[in-house]
Amino acid sequence: MNYTIKNDRTSVTVTDFGAEVISVIVDGKERLWQNPTGEWAGHAPLLFPVCGHFGVTVDGVSYPIKAHGFAKRELFLLKTQGENFLTFSLASNEETKKVFPFDFIFDVTYRIKENMLVIEYDVQNPATKPLYFACGGHETFALDTDVDGYVIEFESQEQLVHYYHDKDGYLTGKTAEYGNGKPFPLPKDFLQDGETLIFKDIASRKVKLASKEGKAIAEVTFEGFPNLLLWRQDEAKYICIEPWTNVPDYANVPDKEFSQKEGVIKVEGKSNQKLVRTIAYL
Repeated sequence: MNYTIKNDRTSVTVTDFGAEVISVIVDGKERLWQNPTGEWAGHAPLLFPVCGHFGVTVDGVSYPIKAHGFAKRELFLLKTQGENFLTFSLASNEETKKVFPFDFIFDVTYRIKENMLVIEYDVQNPATKPLYFACGGHETFALDTDVDGYVIEFESQEQLVHYYHDKDGYLTGKTAEYGNGKPFPLPKDFLQDGETLIFKDIASRKVKLASKEGKAIAEVTFEGFPNLLLWRQDEAKYICIEPWTNVPDYANVPDKEFSQKEGVIKVEGKSNQKLVRTIAYL
């Protein structure tokens, strides 16, 4: 089922399947990719409790979790709804524990303020033993022309290092320098055939998407998410700006205990952890 919240400038529609935002209309213009040419049917999937190919091994037992976790494939419960917000909830169950052996409640709130979408993750641990998780975003930004007509402007001075992945999505150990990010031109020759730009441990917690002529499209904040990934499918006219807490595992490297992996967040028993991201559509 779909749910919509509106104000004078912004209309946001969310489906309870995956608690995914499927439409963002600001000042009369659709800002999310709507798949008019059939390249990719996604809009803004939630990544939980892992991002990418990221193994879950707990107490020496490895669990068969899929890339990006399971939240995007689960039916969420609409928990609360107000004039300008929606809160969806997913709780652990017998099926989730087959691939992720933790008790959890994952609440996602979408809130609109003028032209801004606020996205809040609230990960609650109902058990007494610690809960560990990773998470991220995967929002699309619809473009009027191809990606090489746009730039990403990073908030801070960066030494952007891209971490290559193989055809299955695992890191290879190979890297490449991509400049300082002020601004970073989106490379059409790279962003195709499923290739993803993976920038690990960046200093910025805010980026702006703009045309090369200087027209601002959106400003994205991601406090608590140290990694930023950029992706599109084939040659479609959109770009995904993806803040992740983790990056993919390295290929052909034995998995280690989930709680010890970089990018995993610990939630003590009977407590919770909140993470907030924002997207201002300009």
